[in-house]
Amino acid sequence: MGMLPWIDLRMEGRMSFYNVTSSEYSQFYHTIIMGKTADRKTELDVQTTTLVLPVECADTQDTDLIAWENESSIEQPIPVKGPAFKERRPDEFIDLTPPEYIPYKYENEARLYGQFCSTVLYRLEQCSSRIEEWKLITDDYNRQALIPDLYKAVGGRSERSLRGWLERYLENNHDMYSLLHKGKNQSRGRKVTFIEQNYLLNLLLNPNNIKISTAVGSLKDAARRELLESPSSEPTLRRWCKDWEANNQPIWVQARKGSKAVAETIVKTIIRDASLLNVGDVWVADGHNLAFDIMNPKTGKAQRMTMIMVFDWASRYPVGATLAFTEDSHHIQVAFRNGFLNWGALPEKVYLDNGKAFKSKLFHESWEDHDLEHELCGIFPRLGIKAVFAKSYNAKAKVIERFFRTFQDQFERFISSFRGSSIADKPSTLMRNEKWAKKLYEAHPPTIEETMQMIAYYIRHIYGEHPHSGLNGRTPWQVFSSSTLPEGRIVEPGKLNNMLLSAERKRIRNNGIRLDNLLYWNVELMNHIGKDVIIRYDLGEARWILVYDTHDRYLCQAELRRTQHPMVQLADDEATSFKELKKEYSEIKKLQRRTEQRTKMVVRQAQIAVDRLIPPLRSRLLEANPIFKQPPMIEAPKPGRDEAIHEMEKQMLKNLPQLEPIEKEAAAQEPKHDTEPLDNAVNSDIKPKPKSFEEMLKRAGIK
Repeated sequence: MGMLPWIDLRMEGRMSFYNVTSSEYSQFYHTIIMGKTADRKTELDVQTTTLVLPVECADTQDTDLIAWENESSIEQPIPVKGPAFKERRPDEFIDLTPPEYIPYKYENEARLYGQFCSTVLYRLEQCSSRIEEWKLITDDYNRQALIPDLYKAVGGRSERSLRGWLERYLENNHDMYSLLHKGKNQSRGRKVTFIEQNYLLNLLLNPNNIKISTAVGSLKDAARRELLESPSSEPTLRRWCKDWEANNQPIWVQARKGSKAVAETIVKTIIRDASLLNVGDVWVADGHNLAFDIMNPKTGKAQRMTMIMVFDWASRYPVGATLAFTEDSHHIQVAFRNGFLNWGALPEKVYLDNGKAFKSKLFHESWEDHDLEHELCGIFPRLGIKAVFAKSYNAKAKVIERFFRTFQDQFERFISSFRGSSIADKPSTLMRNEKWAKKLYEAHPPTIEETMQMIAYYIRHIYGEHPHSGLNGRTPWQVFSSSTLPEGRIVEPGKLNNMLLSAERKRIRNNGIRLDNLLYWNVELMNHIGKDVIIRYDLGEARWILVYDTHDRYLCQAELRRTQHPMVQLADDEATSFKELKKEYSEIKKLQRRTEQRTKMVVRQAQIAVDRLIPPLRSRLLEANPIFKQPPMIEAPKPGRDEAIHEMEKQMLKNLPQLEPIEKEAAAQEPKHDTEPLDNAVNSDIKPKPKSFEEMLKRAGIK
């Protein structure tokens, strides 16, 4: 072949593919990739395994010479003239990005090509006859004695092909990627027409999730009806659709599954460092629908319930929980109360779900400028806890969701009444016509009390004692139990119970206070009929309420009123009903008598007080009043004899004694007559003779 052109070849100073010099690449590999120092002695001792690495020559005085190493032992490196190594600043960026896209699956093949060419260059430099050496190189390569991995990748080659590899390698400034086939660094496109592409995308980019095979079949059906032309085969169309899906994953997921799926699987999420939190800084609360049945104490039937969990973010330990048939405000309050009492202090912030129950005014109504006469206050503001709400339908934003998945795998699946987390996860015992599994694995739904006991045991002794990777190998219970209570947020149970009571404004009526269609009564309420009051009550205990006035002064504790039978005579066999009715009726009558007595006492006291002040005033009113009492303009005539007699008669009649005894005495002195003549006399027209005035006076005993 004569003098090889690579002996006198002077490198142009740049590696064309990486756009860096060979010395710079060697320096980068040893210091950054291998983590070694860049001194000359170390670089000469380096033996690479896969990469072909340039290093500076130490046994020559020409600093422009570059040597190349490979896997074989190098005694005398081949001198190749090149530019001197140029020092770069430590913070200077070295762009190693290739100018063209090279698929990752061809990266190793390119490195094998470079390793082969470097080995051949070394052997040709050391040999005495290059013609014979080329024959040996060809024979060694085809026997898989020289770079066997390359032979497995591309197969056997002739001497002419191997010489072509080396020439192309040297012509491209030792660029190993230049030996790859030109088609390998180019993406091949499918021969699919424009109308076929748009027709398929119109079907596939749809929330109905049409399958690729179905869309291709629809395209071919339209082509058979001569609605459009489709020269591509069905396998080609299916491969094009799969390639388009792989290259446009965000658009594919957005169109078929929506924004929620993009947020969960495509877009990056915020990485939070929970190690910056202390126990009690943030509590997370959310509801979880249990995947097993629990006995309903009201109906006696098994049904699924919701577990409301309060979770400490820093320790990953559940601090409070409760079970409910629905996610309501009462059970959320109970779960937080359990957490407060279990830890012994209040958290600084709570991170809540965006549900309606968690956003209730019961928890979040403002306390600033609070006046009980105008507004009521939420529980969290009263306790000095700030609430933060998570984004809607964003499970990744709530760390408690990860606990719910662990809870389902480690606890719920071990309950005999497990129903599955979804339809696809449903156990065989719930399949239709599955008699064998139902008979062998009989379900026994636990009660609410049994479920709470099992959950408490699992949290404390199983989950709580399992090392957590996010806690540096410590268990959640170790982190939670070793925390110190903040002095400013320590809980007093009595004060906490009072602050956690729900509060509402009500008006007192004659039947008491109405709350949720229930009536509450206390005798003290009679003195405040018609007034507005503040009632505080426990959502889990409906038997009593506490009543305060609008100035937050305690009035009484009202009791729930019981309803009575509408016709107690029909309930003769129920002695209790008649007794309760009689008791309430007696109480009503007693209250009426008490009211009468109190009213009478108040009226008398008022009369006595008035009488003490009125007599002097009345005597002054009876005196002559020349201002408002004047004699008439025409005086009445003086009374005559007849008027004087008439006036005397009036005075006399007023002073007459009772006539009844006199009539009885006269009747006794008169002789008795027969009844019939007396009746005839009474019924006859004979009238008694009138008596004169003097006789009447004599009869009256006045002489």
